[in-house]
Amino acid sequence: METSQINPAKISQRGLVIGANNAPITVIEFINLRCPYCKQWFEKAAPLLEPAVQNGRVKRFFKFFDKPKEKLQKGNVAQHHIPYAQPEKAYAAIKFLFAHQKDWGENLSHSEIDDYIERQLALPKQPNQTMIDLVLKETQAANIQFVPTIIIGAAIFDEKITPAELTKLI
Repeated sequence: METSQINPAKISQRGLVIGANNAPITVIEFINLRCPYCKQWFEKAAPLLEPAVQNGRVKRFFKFFDKPKEKLQKGNVAQHHIPYAQPEKAYAAIKFLFAHQKDWGENLSHSEIDDYIERQLALPKQPNQTMIDLVLKETQAANIQFVPTIIIGAAIFDEKITPAELTKLI
């Protein structure tokens, strides 16, 4: 991933926040729920980040990036069901959707995804368009083109980070 052109100063402290607001370490995650690389990142990072969030050392900002790429458009549909106002429920939904990505991402139409998420997670479409539009503007301003793009302080990386490298950052 070419990270030298990314400008973190153009990224707001808005998004789905998981963790204590006063946590000393902030992890900003630009993801799409249909992206297999985002799933890889999420599953690799969870054993390290979840305890760090629970003990108040890390807060995570999830920024759901609607992508025009056909394969990721189903993720765009799913992202409109994430309840920003209910962080614990939102995080559980992210975990579920990544764990079952193949089920809904490969086998369902866009309208069937809406039904699936409502049935499986009791999450109707949320009023997320303002936040999704904000993320799109931020990605343009900060020159973020790919998912996942993760930022911790001055470190900008993708799913290829090793657990040892991530541990050093947190």
